[in-house]
Amino acid sequence: MPTPNTQKGWQPEESGYDVTNSAEIIAQTLTMLKNKRLFLILIHKGYQSGSTILVDHDARHLQIDKPVDWPDTETVIRVVFKDAAKLWNHFTVKVLGVKDDLLYTSRPTKLSRLQRRSHFRVETPRDSTVSFTYHDSTFAGLELLDISAGGMQACTKSRLPVTGDGDAIQNIAIYLPPTANIPETNLSILKGTVVRALRNEQQHSHCYGITFEYSQNEEELLLRYVRQRELEVLRSGLAL
Repeated sequence: MPTPNTQKGWQPEESGYDVTNSAEIIAQTLTMLKNKRLFLILIHKGYQSGSTILVDHDARHLQIDKPVDWPDTETVIRVVFKDAAKLWNHFTVKVLGVKDDLLYTSRPTKLSRLQRRSHFRVETPRDSTVSFTYHDSTFAGLELLDISAGGMQACTKSRLPVTGDGDAIQNIAIYLPPTANIPETNLSILKGTVVRALRNEQQHSHCYGITFEYSQNEEELLLRYVRQRELEVLRSGLAL
């Protein structure tokens, strides 16, 4: 029996995306982008545009409002947008020409959509660290591997005195070094819970899955970073 995804023309990939080559789904998506004037971001190696829109499309071409800073150096670009469900989507097209402040591109033949998850987890930049307090003792310098709006995974060479069965921690301080598009970020979260502890034999380290309990302001700051990092990771994965 077909899965719900295959029934709808979508196929899951190990990369964490659902993909489709359905001309009908692609046409519906393009019409939605045009009619609802959803914001698009155009990216290629070394460039990321501000928000732009799809002006029109036909059976062979797209017309996209040309960004003010368009460099006109690449012929293949990735078009990124969030759909009505707030999931990242993207497709790749060729730039065929520029006229009257419009980019004329080929029509996409493949559409990718981030698989729905309760909390999308992003890989953190190298040298990201976290510290926290547990039973009045402070543990600092843990390597932060990934983070989401709901929690994080951190590792250390030395085993910590937590079991992963719901140990409460406090005063979580997260350091995220600067990247090409995101400045250095420091996040503070008042409370968390260690929900998983395991030994990583390959890395010879002890890793801990931690969920967050935070205030509204802490959540907003964390969500802002995760959204920025989502887009940056997507951009770094370009194969153009």
